[in-house]
Amino acid sequence: MNLKKLFHIQHDGQKEMIQPVLSISLGEKNFSFAISNAQANQLYHLASFSADEMNIEVLAEILSLHPEASASFYKVSVCYCYPQHILVPQDYYSNENFGELFKSVHGVLAGKNIVSESMIDWQLNDIYTVPQGVQQFLMRRYPSASFKNFPTLALKNLDNNEDGLLKVDFGVDEFELVAVNQNKLLLAERFEYATPHDVIYELLNLCNAYSLSQYKVQLRITGLVDKDSALYKEMYQYFMNIEFRNATWSHEDHPAHFFTVLNDIARCAL
Repeated sequence: MNLKKLFHIQHDGQKEMIQPVLSISLGEKNFSFAISNAQANQLYHLASFSADEMNIEVLAEILSLHPEASASFYKVSVCYCYPQHILVPQDYYSNENFGELFKSVHGVLAGKNIVSESMIDWQLNDIYTVPQGVQQFLMRRYPSASFKNFPTLALKNLDNNEDGLLKVDFGVDEFELVAVNQNKLLLAERFEYATPHDVIYELLNLCNAYSLSQYKVQLRITGLVDKDSALYKEMYQYFMNIEFRNATWSHEDHPAHFFTVLNDIARCAL
């Protein structure tokens, strides 16, 4: 199992939880949840875990450690962060063939459900997979939950940036990258990394592929990186416009941008 708790934030018990919202982020090796108020500006509980594989046994163990995540909620929202997905323009999409479209790119993946999600504002459909056992486990545990894939979440409420925008969310050894230029989606992918040079390589490669100036493009960062880290210092050597995107809630023990994705999930539940 090799389950590791990365973070745990708990309120002091004096605050009444009004219309609590449960937000979950789940990938192949990571699971995080936050409990906030319905306006997503007050954080009550948060926990983040990593494991060799986030299967149903590990998920059950996490929820047994945190019974607060099995309480009654005003809303429950889940964001999947699995690597295999394709973005299909609506003109080439139909409800009858989306499974075959996915298999033509990634092949047949045993034990996975193929899911399709409409991204109306971008005239795209996101087709992705979720482990069957995990999907069934979550739907049984949270029957009223809403489910989204990470690109759908990342593309909400983007401002127009004529010089390009790179949204990067960092995990322990992976990062999600969404690139947009002049209201056009260029890329939405997950990458693994071992060193800061791995990250710089992918970012510069993307800029080169889409003719984005590293001196003009906006790099908007969330997740597990701070200004004192070697990773941030390496990025700052190559990119001029870097900013952290903070959550609308805050906690004095951790930087406000560490858990912005969980905050985004909660805000999308409004």
